[in-house]
Amino acid sequence: MLILLPPSEGKAAGGDGGPVNVTALAAPKLAPVRKRVLTAVTRTARGDAAVAAEALKLPPAVADEALAANRAAATSPTLPALDRYTGVVYAALDPATLSPVGRAAAEESVLVFSGLFGVVAGGDRVPAYRVPVASVLPELGALTPVWRAALREVLPVLVGKGFAVDLRSTDYAGMWAPTGPLRHQVLPVRLLTKRPSGPPRVVSYPSKHGKGLLARELVERAGKGAAAGSVDDVGEAAAALGWDVEVRYAQGSVPALDVIMPPWVPVS
Repeated sequence: MLILLPPSEGKAAGGDGGPVNVTALAAPKLAPVRKRVLTAVTRTARGDAAVAAEALKLPPAVADEALAANRAAATSPTLPALDRYTGVVYAALDPATLSPVGRAAAEESVLVFSGLFGVVAGGDRVPAYRVPVASVLPELGALTPVWRAALREVLPVLVGKGFAVDLRSTDYAGMWAPTGPLRHQVLPVRLLTKRPSGPPRVVSYPSKHGKGLLARELVERAGKGAAAGSVDDVGEAAAALGWDVEVRYAQGSVPALDVIMPPWVPVS
């Protein structure tokens, strides 16, 4: 089982590992592209700050810190990806409190899509950086087509004959789309929120939070020897969290899963 996740823009600082080794990350065949992207990012970050911030789609409030991290990305200390990413998805996944078997399953089964590295496994060591896949770099152009071309052959090998739960956001789903038989092996899952009126819909924060909780449930089950291998298994995991599930079918009887969560009540 694989769980496909987006990265988070928020990342923990520091690290206790040496500089990133792009060949040691998941899918080592991506190393040449990773080196090109990493070089282009660091050069961009070392240039004119305004040009770099625009190219990397950096909000003004975080631009200085993000550019500093990107300038040092090739040489700065590393952390496991599960510990590096700190956004809403990963806060809900809460890797620090996973059981030992759940953590081991997460390190192997979580596959994070990344604007800087293409894909990394949960246990792969990565530096602090901020490189949205929507970035358009002076040396390389738009990153999405760069990674789409590179991942076209790599992802089918990673998925193999197994099963994957796709919890990516739209930008990162654009990096790779399963084709042929893989469409039956990669299950897209939407996290929807009930509303007082009208049908459930995707609401950004609760959807991200729900993805993290569902990923946590799936890796804990995998750690106990019950890795998801079908839409029914994922539906069972969602139902265990108290959520409703609905299966949809696209052309060719390809399944997709809608997970419907209770109305979101913001914490004051």
